[in-house]
Amino acid sequence: MSSSENVTGASGPRTHHNKGRKRTPNRSLESASSLSDMTAVTVTGHCDSAPTEWQLLPTFSTFSLSPDGSFPKIKSSKSAFIDIKTQKNQTGIATGRCYRMYLG
Repeated sequence: MSSSENVTGASGPRTHHNKGRKRTPNRSLESASSLSDMTAVTVTGHCDSAPTEWQLLPTFSTFSLSPDGSFPKIKSSKSAFIDIKTQKNQTGIATGRCYRMYLG
């Protein structure tokens, strides 16, 4: 390689694709301040009578640990779920059985 060739790379000039743009602040919707400001919702659904293996349950599907469908949860990853009632993410699930739920 001769010294007259233009080489870009680690030592070459870099341009950033957002150069000159101003960052916009994160805008979020206002949340309700109390439960009395919220609308009450009742959701019905069906719960499988036969348990399903945790590994076979698709991500982001609803399930319950009991056959009556109480305490619904959402599988968020291979080893975690979100409790719908408390909105808390829980990790540490590796294997087990659960009951698939179909809402709507």
